[in-house]
Amino acid sequence: MKVARTIVVFATCSLAALAQPKAKTPAQPRYFNLVNAVQGPVELSDAELAVLANDDLMRKFSPASAGSKLTQEGLEATVVPLCGADERDLIVIGNGGSYATTYTGPFWIIRDLPAGPKIVLAESSLSLSLDTKRSNKCLNVEAFAVTATEGITTEYKFNGQQQYAVSKQTSVKLP
Repeated sequence: MKVARTIVVFATCSLAALAQPKAKTPAQPRYFNLVNAVQGPVELSDAELAVLANDDLMRKFSPASAGSKLTQEGLEATVVPLCGADERDLIVIGNGGSYATTYTGPFWIIRDLPAGPKIVLAESSLSLSLDTKRSNKCLNVEAFAVTATEGITTEYKFNGQQQYAVSKQTSVKLP
């Protein structure tokens, strides 16, 4: 009788433990825009700022004077798992200061590679979203931009050669 009671108590405790809600890991952000701050902002390293300073899109928004160093002012960054959970891939958004415009702003995706950080996508748009589908082990990306007359969606796939490439672009006339 004592053994049966012990088994019942053990089974009841085991079932109760299984019924407890599991602690969820925080969902990774998948949608980024110029209005809302990024979730889990991180500081950019000197190497990441140096890569951004040499980018053509960055030069359009923030032409640095000779000898000046790019700072994180006006930039927000967050870590996203693009190609693997153990990598430090970044979404960087220029949404303040000289980066602020009416309809678009700069977005960069930086991958932290063994040789150092590398920009794999630089795009001026209104928003950027990460798809659940993958190409060459990395999440697909979609950018949305608007002009005075149309909305433009650009889909990107990772090409396996360390960068994202346009796979499809569609536009819709605005009323």
